[in-house]
Amino acid sequence: MRKGGGGGGGGWRRRWAAEPPAEDGERETPRDEGSSVSALRRLERSQWTDKIDALFGFERMKEPAERTGWLINMHPTEILDEDKRLVSAVDYYFIQEDGSRFKVALPYKPYFYIAAQKSCDREVSSFLSKKFQGKIAKLEIIPKEDLDLPNHLVGLKRSYIKLSFNTVDDLIKVRREITPAVKKNRERDQALDTYTTLLTSALTGHSLNHEEEPSKKTADQMDNIIDMREYDVPYHIRLSIDLKIHVALWYNIHHRGSSFPPEIIRRDDMVERPDPVVLAFDIETTKLPLKFPDAETDQIMMISYMIDGQVICGPGNLVMRLQKSAI
Repeated sequence: MRKGGGGGGGGWRRRWAAEPPAEDGERETPRDEGSSVSALRRLERSQWTDKIDALFGFERMKEPAERTGWLINMHPTEILDEDKRLVSAVDYYFIQEDGSRFKVALPYKPYFYIAAQKSCDREVSSFLSKKFQGKIAKLEIIPKEDLDLPNHLVGLKRSYIKLSFNTVDDLIKVRREITPAVKKNRERDQALDTYTTLLTSALTGHSLNHEEEPSKKTADQMDNIIDMREYDVPYHIRLSIDLKIHVALWYNIHHRGSSFPPEIIRRDDMVERPDPVVLAFDIETTKLPLKFPDAETDQIMMISYMIDGQVICGPGNLVMRLQKSAI
């Protein structure tokens, strides 16, 4: 299912997401990435999405089974694992050869990387595991290529600490606390030039070969975190990149029950795609020059949509002619 194509300068397109109705007196939860909602509220939202998807024929696979499907969409969600804990996952939506539909949830731990001062990886890892106990699911020290190194082309690598989480919400909370420290430490390091480092070494009697020693004894190990990497990759894109799962391809899905993650294996031998029902829509509105339409002040001029090539016009008998090939 895709959104409508291009239109005039007043085109207003919006993708509607299924949301459970808010309780009386409950303020609507912000949808930005930094919002933090309770686990119960997030679980209710996931269950509400399942109900809406079921109305469109996308029932979640629950029992052990094997199916073949053409991937048409993906969406981040949260599910309960075997220990009844809320964990992040991605819902993959499939169409089978006979036109029937289903979806399957693939749990995957979101993560990002941080870099510590030289020879301080273990100290920083130990500090973070205690400070964010219950939020960080796993800590690993992994060598990675750093394109910022002057001689990275010769294959040199540096160590990064990989922070993995059970949910995206936990990742956001930890990232929010680490980001200011990284920014402060970067500004501090930029202010220290070679002359200052040499002068400090001469006055304190330490050589440059041991400049990492004071960092190990730092009271706050947050001062030793100097960089963050891959912290802004959307969760569902991260999973698809890591596991090479892409839309518009055929896959075999092996579902082994709720205790094991499903296996999604690409079928390179299948190239013919199914014939999905395509809905495209477009909303034309008034708007101020160089401004995006505002729902509070601008008026709707026309709502037009097309289903499988059949154009249906809105008020005033204004027809937007959309070519199916352009969708």
